[in-house]
Amino acid sequence: MNINTYATLISNLPVRQQCFTTKRKTWLKAENEISWLKQLNDKLFGENTTLTISRQDIFETKEPREIIIKTIYWGYSGGMRGTHFVNILKHIDTIENALLQLRDYQPKTDFNSWKQIFNKVPGLGLSTYSKLLYFFKISFNENPCLILDRRLIDVFKCKAFNDFSQLSNIRYSNASSNYLDFLKLVSIVAKKINTREENIELFLFTFGNNLKASNMK
Repeated sequence: MNINTYATLISNLPVRQQCFTTKRKTWLKAENEISWLKQLNDKLFGENTTLTISRQDIFETKEPREIIIKTIYWGYSGGMRGTHFVNILKHIDTIENALLQLRDYQPKTDFNSWKQIFNKVPGLGLSTYSKLLYFFKISFNENPCLILDRRLIDVFKCKAFNDFSQLSNIRYSNASSNYLDFLKLVSIVAKKINTREENIELFLFTFGNNLKASNMK
């Protein structure tokens, strides 16, 4: 399939309104280990037992630490595996400082040195730090960062779209090494169909492996 077949749909996706709802009880174990998280959750949840977060909500957030937490709650509304979340919180200063440096000093070309910083944090894999790079509005080689998780990797692996054939050998094990190629290719495709890169990312996430080509008359 060619992605330009769906150009109108892609351009009209309500990307910034995409939201997920998380329960406070999901994060209670982490609250018991990380004192400042309880205070932040008191602020975010208030008297409610659930919290619904959209992409726009995260983009409108000013405090860096709050952006990080909202990103995790949005991306992992049912909770993270094992001790990943607590491990990330124990290294929150490292993550926050790296993201602020990346955000405040553009342009960026050297992804590998930053990747090494993120990789040293237990539980912080590409699926997570690509979300953080996206919500902190960071670019590499003038290509805006996007979310690259297992679901998108499966789309590329299945060769559903001709436009992304050069990513057909991507696997989660080598995805970080292909991240800049992913960003560049999405930017090229976005310009070709006159849309935003994040629209393509959401389209692939939502429909990438749920479309079957047919001869429509």
